[in-house]
Amino acid sequence: MPIFKVPVIHRFGILSNRQHKELQKEFLRKYFPSHSYEIRHDKPLNPLEITENFIQKFNDATNPQDKKDLLELAKKMLARCKRRSGLGTLGSGKHVDLPVAWTEAIILAQCKGEIQEEALDILLISLDHAPMNPEQVPVLFFIAESILYRICYDAAQKSYLYSSEIKLSKVGFLVFLRLLVFHLCGHLKSSGEHTYRLYIDLKALSACEVCYQPYPNILSAVHFMLKAGETICRGDIRKDNLFRTMTTIHHYSHSDLEQKENKIQPFLWHSLVVWVCIHNNSSRLDEVLQHLLFYKDELHQKNWLDSVLGLLVLGEAAKLNLSCLKVLMDLVRDFISSSMSLQKQKDSCMQNLSSWSWEIGYVYTTVLRDICLNGIISDLQKTAFLGFCDCTKPPKHPEELRGASFFDLLQYSPSDGPHDCEELFWVIRYGVVYNLVVMCNELCGDVSREGLRNAMWNALQKQKNNERDGRVLEAVRVAEAEANGPANPFISSSANAPSSPRTLISCQYVGWRVASALSQVYLPPTGPNIPLPSKSKQKVSPVKYQYSEQRDVEKRTARPSLRYLFPTHKPLSLPLCPFHLFF
Repeated sequence: MPIFKVPVIHRFGILSNRQHKELQKEFLRKYFPSHSYEIRHDKPLNPLEITENFIQKFNDATNPQDKKDLLELAKKMLARCKRRSGLGTLGSGKHVDLPVAWTEAIILAQCKGEIQEEALDILLISLDHAPMNPEQVPVLFFIAESILYRICYDAAQKSYLYSSEIKLSKVGFLVFLRLLVFHLCGHLKSSGEHTYRLYIDLKALSACEVCYQPYPNILSAVHFMLKAGETICRGDIRKDNLFRTMTTIHHYSHSDLEQKENKIQPFLWHSLVVWVCIHNNSSRLDEVLQHLLFYKDELHQKNWLDSVLGLLVLGEAAKLNLSCLKVLMDLVRDFISSSMSLQKQKDSCMQNLSSWSWEIGYVYTTVLRDICLNGIISDLQKTAFLGFCDCTKPPKHPEELRGASFFDLLQYSPSDGPHDCEELFWVIRYGVVYNLVVMCNELCGDVSREGLRNAMWNALQKQKNNERDGRVLEAVRVAEAEANGPANPFISSSANAPSSPRTLISCQYVGWRVASALSQVYLPPTGPNIPLPSKSKQKVSPVKYQYSEQRDVEKRTARPSLRYLFPTHKPLSLPLCPFHLFF
């Protein structure tokens, strides 16, 4: 349905729960006039309409029968929300209405218990694979404000970490990622008041960073939201006093932001060219990859947003081509090695913790996980885990990073430098261990990739036995706590599927969506729009020449088999500790 950009009168800041509810009602009334979401004194005609009154009744219900009835009604609302999101059709189809579905999901996420978890799951999957359309901008701002409010005045105030906080951070990352792409594409020029409210909310989020210092998986998402929000609201941050009148807001957003948009760093631009070359069978791919290596120093720039986008785009290309994977791993290896070398030259590494962008390294571990799980051929998946080097030989110098595969990052130990330099690398090792647990959980029961999972499982167990840093071991507990929850019937293939260990939701398509949206703006048209491949066809290469080319590269590359490297076979099921701290 079309989104009408009607300015909201209330200026929302993270001040009180009442103002948050007022903003919610105003948004629903203005943008969805055909849907009766407001509180009514009479009985609603539609029993499945989502109202503030329903949310309050659901959370305050004490009678067992009332709880049961409200739970059944909420599940029906979730089922309708799933259909409108197009979870089974990659966000496309006549029945899909993404703005309405996302609005319903973020409102249902206010319900306590399993409804909250399942609503966030629907949002996570839909935001990952849904097409990018400028009509989504208003609802994305609304979700962003709701997420920031939930984190700052609900989740961060609790004494323990809850699974919903992890999901909120993941949803926040995907929402701000889409807003950043729309900003780079020039679609936020008329969103002056939205950026003003977002600017106020981000001030409160910056005060919550300290709560997530032990959890880099959440902290990296918080940092991305802050950095992306700063870029989106750049003019607002520089001239805070210009927001005293709405006229000044709109004038400044048009004059200042319009000049700063449509500019990306060469590293991101060349990553887009690589991605397009892969899908257009370009014979100049090797030449473009060599040019990309010339801009590896851009990974050290203070503004690392374009670097993160570049890694996402290059990761999509690496899922289809071995040469792209090699360049990706070389870039990150040089980035981490040079960062460690630079810190060793400092008097105190801890004082310079913010001088290297560890968020780039952490995002890389998630990109590498996506390649391990969704690489188009098995050799790409194995290489992302083992690397290109001869991993059967122990490294002569453990303080030297040989590669940037999961196995290489586990073996790396910058212990010969100052002790404080180890503090700079633990967040990367945290990401490696966390994603190993995710991958073992994802591959559980996949007979065709039994060897790969056994290798990952053995590497994880060895790391757990040898790891001395308790902060890194916390990654195992966090990922296992996420996996211990029951399966979500609203995202599984069968709604009647028996209860089983949950597959942790990981981003699989968002890199493709980012690359597709940015290439249409920053690159000249070279052919028809590249469609998003369906999940069932991922194992079949859409480019015929790649397979023979990759086999020629593999013959020249010494890489041991998984069975030779990890001869001991373990049970297929990953042992999950009963850990209830996060629930």
